[in-house]
Amino acid sequence: MAKIYLIRHAESVANTAGIYQGQSYDTDLSPLGRLQTQALKNRFKSEKPDAVFTSPLKRTRQTAAALGGSTDEPALFETNHGQWEGKSKAQIQATWPDLYQKWQTHPSLATFPGGESFADTATRTINWFDNLANQPGTFAAVTHANIIQVILCYLLKLDLDKIWHLAMQPTAVTLMETHSPAKIIYLNDTSHLKGLESDLAKQAI
Repeated sequence: MAKIYLIRHAESVANTAGIYQGQSYDTDLSPLGRLQTQALKNRFKSEKPDAVFTSPLKRTRQTAAALGGSTDEPALFETNHGQWEGKSKAQIQATWPDLYQKWQTHPSLATFPGGESFADTATRTINWFDNLANQPGTFAAVTHANIIQVILCYLLKLDLDKIWHLAMQPTAVTLMETHSPAKIIYLNDTSHLKGLESDLAKQAI
């Protein structure tokens, strides 16, 4: 049996600005994001995973550092959004209105200009998860909201177009155990982040 923690990266600078990051527009964590990683470290101080895997991007590596050493895993990369990367939602809606609408309503059919299809993202993600789920041990994967949403849809037997029903907050933790069948123990848990925004406000005074 595998025990797998899926962790969305902490808030990044681009997150605060509403910018699509994907793989090429890779920003550091925001001041709040850095506080979130400290809270994540405190959460896991009594449990050390056997291995920590991370998407090979700054925002995920900086988050994973809270858990100690980690191994880059390309399958955990954010979707390659191609020409959308580095642009705001407003810019994307104005330039690619039909594709943006498809992404919001039928993401399984979306292929990003100069990037990848979301169906391909789902395939690489599920292949990675199935391989890890068959290994005994406790693991953590620091990755992106879309990657976690794909895995959840897969386990819950939901259509891929339902990803937007499964919100993932920055630095939220989802735990699953791969019994037969696999089961989700808790989802999008942010209890370790309480009070951080007020802490950040105090630091600014």
